[in-house]
Amino acid sequence: MNYPTRYLALLTLSLATACQSKEEKASAALADALEAQAESPAEQARMAAQKAAYALPPARPASAVDVRAGVEQLLPAEGYLELVSVKGQALQPITLVLPPMWRIGVKPGYPKVGPGYKIPFEAVLRWKPTGYVETKPKSALLVLQTPKDSLMRFYISEMSMGSKVVQVRPGEPVTVQGVLYTYLDRDNPQRLLVYPYQDKQVYLPLAN
Repeated sequence: MNYPTRYLALLTLSLATACQSKEEKASAALADALEAQAESPAEQARMAAQKAAYALPPARPASAVDVRAGVEQLLPAEGYLELVSVKGQALQPITLVLPPMWRIGVKPGYPKVGPGYKIPFEAVLRWKPTGYVETKPKSALLVLQTPKDSLMRFYISEMSMGSKVVQVRPGEPVTVQGVLYTYLDRDNPQRLLVYPYQDKQVYLPLAN
């Protein structure tokens, strides 16, 4: 029997549709749902936040920022270590995990990291013993940063406790090396936000 070409095409289409498996239908439905979700404003906002969080800033020379106010946050709040001078090095782009206090307001599914800079520096510190009434100590141990604990601050201790230390004397300058971590300020692209070493918000203006 000879069927019209159009009838054969319709018959082939109906047979193909009937043979489509449940798995294929479910997969197609999921793809459609994901496509619709990706096009929603909420998903677009989340994807934009992801992209911005992992977008590294351009490398900058040491002259781009004065790191003094940031390095001061690495010293004891009691003031017994004085920052005599500091010289920052080139700013190294990096993606930084947000501090615990900054993660509280992050929406589910949004990144808990941000773009920023790792800034190596060399500083001259001076120990000014305070709180001693009778006899001032002749020397002490200055605990230093190391690559493994670069979020640690500088402080004076009587014991090394396994940390890297250097012997210091009252009033005598000592040269140290360290690393300062900063984030790009979302509210102002012309400044950096220092990692909250002392639970403070300290900003470093960027040179034009």
